[in-house]
Formats: sequence, structure tokens, C-alpha cells
Amino acid sequence: MTIENIHLQRTSIRARVKEGKGFPYDLLRRIHSSVHAIDIPIPMVICRVIWRMVRATLNAYYWIKSTFWVTPLFKGLCSTVGTNFKAGTFVPFVVGTGAIHLGDHVKFYGKQTFLFAAIKDAIPEIRIGDNTGFGHNTVFDIAGKLTIGRHCMIASNVMFQDCSGHSIVADIRAADTPPTEKDVKEISVGDNVWIGTGAYILPGAVIGDNCVIAANIAVSRKIPNNSLVYAPGPKIVEIRDISRMA
Repeated sequence: MTIENIHLQRTSIRARVKEGKGFPYDLLRRIHSSVHAIDIPIPMVICRVIWRMVRATLNAYYWIKSTFWVTPLFKGLCSTVGTNFKAGTFVPFVVGTGAIHLGDHVKFYGKQTFLFAAIKDAIPEIRIGDNTGFGHNTVFDIAGKLTIGRHCMIASNVMFQDCSGHSIVADIRAADTPPTEKDVKEISVGDNVWIGTGAYILPGAVIGDNCVIAANIAVSRKIPNNSLVYAPGPKIVEIRDISRMA
């Protein structure tokens, strides 16, 4: 048995067909190319009808799933829910126990994740004002309290985290020492705030009214009203004794 044959035996069937030599492999490659080159001559009118039928079916399915399954489940998760609440088509992922209070006309699109940490004596709390909407894959990692105002737009992949969960000091981190209550810092977001895709709202962030937070920005301090927050690039700070920042 040649080295080439041993190599072909150890590879997948697809790799064998792609690399093999001889009439059988040539025939299989031709068949594969012919199958992938098939173009069914369906008139565009029929294609449009098929697409509209499929789209209508999917829209009906997602509406039924949201209205009769996900939204009721979401309401059961919350402590209080205002009028005209609407959830997406994904069941929320929840770890721990927390109190969620929603105002009127709050909407969640896509999947939401709630991570409640048992660090303080009081259970974690999330309060969301009227007419605020959230995009897909928003993460709420809360050990204390998160307050979001009215008429806010939260884009996809935004994370709210009021406790980092790990010390910046290497020795403490290596000892796997859990965070304490002083590590939990409340987050507050004002009214009419737009938070862009991928933003990271860190412990202690206070965002004023009418602010815009650009995409992929980390916010960890107080932002005045009517501010635009963006950054041209990361800042690297060298610290001799990082433990002094803890």
C-alpha cells in the first residue's frame, strides 16, 4: 500500500473524492459539479409567489410564537409589566433570581440574557421605562440595580454589567476570591438615550438624558446630558502597582 493510499484512507470521503486519482474519482467529481450546476428554469412570477407564500408562513409562525409563547413567558419572568409589552421569538436565558419591572410599550427583539448574581442581601433589580426597545442579544449582568429611562433605543449585542465579578489584582483573581458588595456599582441610563451596537455599559456608569453612545464603546463613568460618546481608539495605561486601583 502506497503512502498516498494510506493518506486517502485517513481523510474524509469528501477529501478522498477531491484528491483521489483514477476513473471513479473523476466520475464522482463530474457528477458533483453537474449537480451543483443545476439551474431549474422556474419563471420569475412563480418564484415571487413562492417567496411571498413562504414569507407569509414565516411571519405567521413568528407572530404566533411571540404572542402565545415567548411574550407570556417573559411576563411570567417579570415582577411588573406595563401595557402593550412585546417580546421577540426567543425564550430569554436566565441565571439566578432578580426583579424586572417594565413600563408601558417596552419591546424586546431577538434573544435576551439575564444573569443575576447573589452578592448583595437585596435581590438584583432592573427597571425599564416606557417606550424603550432592545435589540437582539442584549445581556443584563446585574447584581445590584439597573435603571433605564423612557424612549431609549438599545441596539444589538449591548451588555450591562454592574459588577465585574473578578478583581483587577492578579493575586486576588488567582485565589478566586468572590466579589463583595462594594464591587457592585449601580448603573443608570436616562431618558431618550440611544446605545449603539456592541456597547459595554460598565459598573457605575451614569448616562444622562438625550445621549448617544456609539457602537462598541465601553462606558464606566458619568456622562452629562446631551452628550455623544465615541472613541477613536483604545488607551493603554502602564501602572507600576495595579493593586492600588482596586
